[in-house]
Amino acid sequence: MAVKAELREELEAQIMGRGEVTPRNMMGTTAYMVRGRMFAFWVADGLVAKLPDHTRQELIDRKAGVLFQGGPQGRGFGEWTRLHIGKKKDMTAAAEGVKAAYEYVRGAAGAKPKAKKKGRRK
Repeated sequence: MAVKAELREELEAQIMGRGEVTPRNMMGTTAYMVRGRMFAFWVADGLVAKLPDHTRQELIDRKAGVLFQGGPQGRGFGEWTRLHIGKKKDMTAAAEGVKAAYEYVRGAAGAKPKAKKKGRRK
């Protein structure tokens, strides 16, 4: 079932109210970027967010989200979690997920890349 327009607009306003967020059309939907890295995108029945392990598990345990099923095999797709947004009561957990995704990806985007190890060629 599609996300109700008023719920989508409310969550989108929270997303866009964060610093450095830019929307981008990707994969036939709207994705949200921070410092050039995607942290969330819409699917027909919810919002998919990139979450750290502990937050993802907490939302799954509370039945506020599920692993995002990528590809035809139906397996979880990395750190991505589909947040349930069917009713007004779902918005609190969805907002928590958005905040966690934004902070997680924003922090990773600001991290310095690991230095390459120097070694002898064989």
